[in-house]
Order: sequence, then structure tokens, then C-alpha cells
Amino acid sequence: MKRLKVQITDVILAKIREQVHFIAQDSIENALAWEDRLLAAIEGLGEFHGHAIDEEARDRIGGMTHKMVFENTYLVHYEVNDASGIVEVVNFRHGAMQPRAGEP
Repeated sequence: MKRLKVQITDVILAKIREQVHFIAQDSIENALAWEDRLLAAIEGLGEFHGHAIDEEARDRIGGMTHKMVFENTYLVHYEVNDASGIVEVVNFRHGAMQPRAGEP
């Protein structure tokens, strides 16, 4: 598998920051360490982007959205465009939260 460029939109970065702020209420150190691990895992999608297609997301919104589970709790949804060499993160949320309309 060739290395692809990983793109994270501002909307997704804002969702990640919200979670960092939530964790920081208990521990700033833990929040920053968690953010570092998450961003490293997301960046790793450029190298390994072969996670399973999220069948539930496909049923809701169509397309070939992949799902990475981060630390057994958070969901990172992304799409792979081999032709353009890009992995685009299209959603991030806590696994206990239901997707909003139009979200994977």
C-alpha cells in the first residue's frame, strides 16, 4: 500500500478540540497526551488505510466510508481516494454518540 496524504478538515479539528477541552477538565496532561495519540493514529491512516468499510455508514449515507476505532471508544471515519493520493477524515465522534443526519 502506498503512502497517501491525510486531510483533516477544520470541522473535524474543531470536534477533536472539543474532546480535548472535555478531557482537560480532569487533566490537561491527559488531554494533550490523548490528542497526540489521536493525531498520530489519524496520520497513520496515510500508511495503513485498509480498515473495514463501515456498513452502517454506507447504509445511511452511501459511499465507501472506512471506520477506525481509536482507543476502543472513539470513531474516526475516512474516505480513501487512491487516484488523488488522499485519505480524507470525514467524521470524528465518541462511539456512544449517535451520528447526526448526514454523518457516517
